[in-house]
Amino acid sequence: MKKITLLAALLMGAVSFAQIAGTSFEEPEALPGKYTDTGDPNVAHDLLNNSGEPVVDFTSTGGEIGFNASYAPYDTPDVGLTDGDFVGVTDFTPSSTVLFTDGDKGYQMNDIDGNMIVEFDQVDLTGVSSPAISLDFLLSINSTPTNGNYEGDGTVNESGSDRLRIYVRDITNSTEIDLFNSTGTDLDDLVPFDAGSGEYLLQWQNATAALPNSIVQLVIEGRTNASAESFWFDNISFNGTIGVNEQTADQFAVYPNPAAKGYVNITSKVSGAKNISIFDVLGKQVVKTTLNGDRLDISALNSGVYILKIEQGKSSVTKKLVVK
Repeated sequence: MKKITLLAALLMGAVSFAQIAGTSFEEPEALPGKYTDTGDPNVAHDLLNNSGEPVVDFTSTGGEIGFNASYAPYDTPDVGLTDGDFVGVTDFTPSSTVLFTDGDKGYQMNDIDGNMIVEFDQVDLTGVSSPAISLDFLLSINSTPTNGNYEGDGTVNESGSDRLRIYVRDITNSTEIDLFNSTGTDLDDLVPFDAGSGEYLLQWQNATAALPNSIVQLVIEGRTNASAESFWFDNISFNGTIGVNEQTADQFAVYPNPAAKGYVNITSKVSGAKNISIFDVLGKQVVKTTLNGDRLDISALNSGVYILKIEQGKSSVTKKLVVK
């Protein structure tokens, strides 16, 4: 009875997954220095990656979701990012003691002198139960913590009217869902504050929102005009419950199963290494390896029923494996 109960519990993982998609900016390379926009700061335009400079755009290879950055000027244009600024993927932490919340990298916006917009890959939440999004963000503070750091209330598109908006576009229904929107409020009022010391705190905040069963897209819009004004982002996750016959499970194929020749093939619709774990019916892990190809040697396993867990990027699936 113990074996049957545990096996059922393990197999239950095959019909639900905590994370559908996301990024902690660990896959893109973190390059040092400033990013310099080569476009015209007087007009809105796409931002392109420059050789040897921080990455502002990333194309997904099947793990973390990708993103694309663009620039829009003030109503009265300024220099924008043409003077070189700290934006894009970075491993330079907010401070020596305030690190990134997931991994060693994050995404930064700083001294934009206009508007920077980052649009992430669309995520299909059709058929996902209780879909939601969660992300971490941080607002910089003044070098004198008792002083405010930001200007204006973000209601006008000009220098001195700092603004941050984080929202999800519902592509299917043409609506928008705010996670954080400072428009109409001084950003300083949204920075963590210690009333006892009278100081602003350099501290990560978490934003969440329930999402519809549709195709959605995360968008971040930032506006600042000083080097002390930075926004940081990390640990973006689209969560929900998804059935075994849906998108994540369909990514992988396991054959032959039952396996009788000392090996099993594990293929994926996307490229990249796969982390493999195999458990016996008592829950004991008997195999843990990284598979760069498709063929996994299981010749050391005795005949029986096992639980095979496959992880690749942000995707994870659990399958039953029979060894003869």
